Amino acid sequence: MSKTRNALSAGRHLWKALIALAFGGFLLMSYVVWSAHREIWVEARLTAQSQVDRLEAQFDATLRRVDASLDDLAFRLPREAMDKSRAAEFRQALEAQIDRMRRSFPEVAGFRVIDAQGDVLYLAGGGDYVNLAERSYFRELQAAPATPIVFSEVVQSRITGRKTVVAAKPVRDEAGHFLGIVSSAIELEHFGELLDAIRVGPHGVIAIRRSSTHDLVVQSHASEVPAVLPASHPVRWRMAGGETAGVFERDGEDGDVVRVWAFRTLKDYPFYVMAGLDQEDVMAVWRQRASTVGMLGIVLFLSLCFVLLWLARVQHRESKAVEKLERHRRQLREAQRLAQIGSWEFDIVDNRLSWSDELYRILELDPQEAPATYEQFLARVHADDRDRVDRAYRQSVERHEPYEVEHRMIMADGRVKLVRECGETVYADDGTPLRSIGTAQDMTGIRQLESQMELLGSAFQHGGEAIVITDCDNNIVLVNPAFTRLTGYTKEDVIGRNPRILSAGRNTPADYQRMWQGLRENGFWQGEIWDRRKDGGIYPKWLSISVIRDEEGAVRYYIAHFTDVSSERAAEARLHHMAHHDVLTGLYNRASLKERLDHGLAVARRENAKIALLFIDLDRFKVINDTLGHHVGDELLIQVGRRLRSCVRESDVVARLGGDEFVIMLTGVEHSSTVAMIAEKLVSEVNDPYQVGVHQLYTSPSIGIAIFPTDGPDGETLMKNADAAMYHAKNAGRNNFQFFDARMNEASLERLKIENSLRQGLGRDEFLLHFQPIVDVRSGRVAGLEALVRWQHPERGLLFPGTFIGVAEETGLIMPLGDWVFWAACRQLAEFRRIGIRDVKMSLNISAIQMRNGNLDVLTRGAIEAFDLEPGDLIFEITESVAMQQPEETVRILDILHDMGVTLALDDFGTGYSSLSYLRMFALNHLKLDRSFVQEIGQDADGQVICDATIGLAHNLGLKLIAEGVETEEQLEYLRGRGCDLVQGYLFSKPLPADQAVDFIRQRNG
Repeated sequence: MSKTRNALSAGRHLWKALIALAFGGFLLMSYVVWSAHREIWVEARLTAQSQVDRLEAQFDATLRRVDASLDDLAFRLPREAMDKSRAAEFRQALEAQIDRMRRSFPEVAGFRVIDAQGDVLYLAGGGDYVNLAERSYFRELQAAPATPIVFSEVVQSRITGRKTVVAAKPVRDEAGHFLGIVSSAIELEHFGELLDAIRVGPHGVIAIRRSSTHDLVVQSHASEVPAVLPASHPVRWRMAGGETAGVFERDGEDGDVVRVWAFRTLKDYPFYVMAGLDQEDVMAVWRQRASTVGMLGIVLFLSLCFVLLWLARVQHRESKAVEKLERHRRQLREAQRLAQIGSWEFDIVDNRLSWSDELYRILELDPQEAPATYEQFLARVHADDRDRVDRAYRQSVERHEPYEVEHRMIMADGRVKLVRECGETVYADDGTPLRSIGTAQDMTGIRQLESQMELLGSAFQHGGEAIVITDCDNNIVLVNPAFTRLTGYTKEDVIGRNPRILSAGRNTPADYQRMWQGLRENGFWQGEIWDRRKDGGIYPKWLSISVIRDEEGAVRYYIAHFTDVSSERAAEARLHHMAHHDVLTGLYNRASLKERLDHGLAVARRENAKIALLFIDLDRFKVINDTLGHHVGDELLIQVGRRLRSCVRESDVVARLGGDEFVIMLTGVEHSSTVAMIAEKLVSEVNDPYQVGVHQLYTSPSIGIAIFPTDGPDGETLMKNADAAMYHAKNAGRNNFQFFDARMNEASLERLKIENSLRQGLGRDEFLLHFQPIVDVRSGRVAGLEALVRWQHPERGLLFPGTFIGVAEETGLIMPLGDWVFWAACRQLAEFRRIGIRDVKMSLNISAIQMRNGNLDVLTRGAIEAFDLEPGDLIFEITESVAMQQPEETVRILDILHDMGVTLALDDFGTGYSSLSYLRMFALNHLKLDRSFVQEIGQDADGQVICDATIGLAHNLGLKLIAEGVETEEQLEYLRGRGCDLVQGYLFSKPLPADQAVDFIRQRNG
């Protein structure tokens, strides 16, 4: 019931609306008829004006095209082609060019090129090569060549028979001289057809006239107008008044006809366009419109009800359709958003590009700023891809086939996105392309993901680690090539099988239980297990396992990767061995000795047992190492280590501290006699000769022994006391062993005190020089002085070198002490020269460190220049052992010093490992016979033989011999008899202070 009432109410409302609409329509029609009558003349004025504007624009455009073409022809025309005598040479090419130009102008009958005499040289569109000098346009341009363009009067074409107007332009050379004209014949019939197409009514008038004469140029075929516009016509006097365009109403000449006139002059050409609408035509339009409106009003009123009802139904259907369309559009937008695919459409005709919302989002553009044309779109494509994208699209359009291309797009902030573009083109029935449609998808993330997947795949295939992937039941589903290389199993061997086939059986079930527990709790496990290869070989591997779960947390896969760590374990074992053993001998090193000593002492304290520590140092090893080379010394140390190891039990510890120092720790010692027996065995074994290459070598041990707990409560004290005992063994003549005694520490303390005092004494200038004379055997004169250092100790008085030189060499203080001696001796020599002693040389002892530093020659030059000395005034004494440490380097340094003029002497000859070949190579001047051989003169025949041989060797090598330690007349006479050159010793003088040395020299030399 309610619905019925609503329907009836709606019907009543609808009829009321129809009645109101009908009444309103009647009023509206009355108003429309009245306003149409009023506005019809306004409309007529606008119509006349618009028709004039339209005709003027088309006529002006034609004239401008003709003007521009004539300009182009005149510009392109070679100036030599205007020579009639050469016209035949250019005619074919120029007429072909002119004819192509003519074919682009439907309103132009032809073109001509006329020379300065009026002869037609070139033409297109027919005609003869005649003389046109009498034509008005030619005469006008010939008379005024600066005129830009001239139009002829309307003439009848002799070729086509149609009315034409000739447009002509002058041809000038670079100096402006008149060469001729170019002309075109414009057919007026073309414009007549154009005028016929313009609607001005049956009685209307439309025409084109010349501005200067008001002559008729062309009119519509339906118009009847005078050939010349009457002087009384308003257009003429309006143009005479300066107007270029206008609209006005004018009664006809008979007073009954009313016309609406409009005219417009061409701006740059001597023509104007005029149109006139007749009153009868205008009112006919109004009457027709009024009747039409009345009929339409009746029809509309009768149809209104049906239309309204129909519109209501249509509106309902359309609203449903719009709603459905909007829903589909939303679904499309959502689908594009979810798929990240945008759509686009390109209107080829209008060059208009439109995008979907998703495409704006993909390219991060504001719709107001997005590219609106194809060219603007290309500008946003990456420069390296632009040509490829454009080529793909254009080829698709040409070939009528879809296209697909991936390219990069530049974002507003400079970032680059990879876009996949697909499209196709819609064509008209004649094949003309109308519009292109397509999609664009952001491929940046996809390609990055593909790149990552490719990288992961490459890593899986080419990785150095073996990778195994198993399913949730721990069955192998995939392995990589590295797995095959490592285990020997191919993919076919293991797919579908449990990884337990690889087990070597070394790991316990508890190990695997901990592994699975770690995987369940943490999703990851790593550790070392043992596996077996296909060939049966077992190896340790470092295994890492990760769990891959699905969205619900269930296990999908296990991924394991592992490497063979056999080499790492072997390297660790080697490093462990190197960290705890001596690299050269394979014995324990200092760190391992300390560790085992601490452990042994702990056990000994607990069990109230004894431990003996033997500190062993090889005697004279340094001489062998320096003389024969380090490789020989190393081999000797290896053999010594083996002998030490063979002399003790397996449980005892043998270690090398470094250099030629060894330590043996004996455990379970009951009596000192047992230790003494082992020490005697060690001395005996080490004393046996060694065969190293071609050398048979000898060395002996000096052994110091300390016993826990009597000689020390800890390892550090035992080591210190055993070291002290070893030094005591060396001082006792070497090649023996000594048990530690408390008094030995006193000697160590003494050495420490000397070291400290020595450091302080260098800073306090506590050292001084004494000089021992060197006497010429034949003359008895003092030939030189040997500078010998003394230490004026503030507490112990004057100390001789034997007290502190050894400590200085061990602590490195020998270098600053040697430098001080060198400079002090040179300074004293300069003082001797100053007081008149000039025939005495200064002999200096050069230490091993001074030889090895390599700057001895620089030091010498500095002293010579500083004290104004002669190089020959200096004698450098080098001991045999120092010279033989690095013989090649010694040869080099001695050669430099010898070339400087310094006198060189080899000291202590015969006491070391003399090498006669090197002796021959050394640039020596003197050879010093050691005092040990001089003292045997008269006592031992063998000693005398050595003296004789040394003197003979020196003289045969051209060297002077100096005998040191001469203390008796018997020794002096013996040496004199054997031809000895120089001597020194207590027979003549002990070392003297500088002032006493001066007195001695003056006494001997006079």
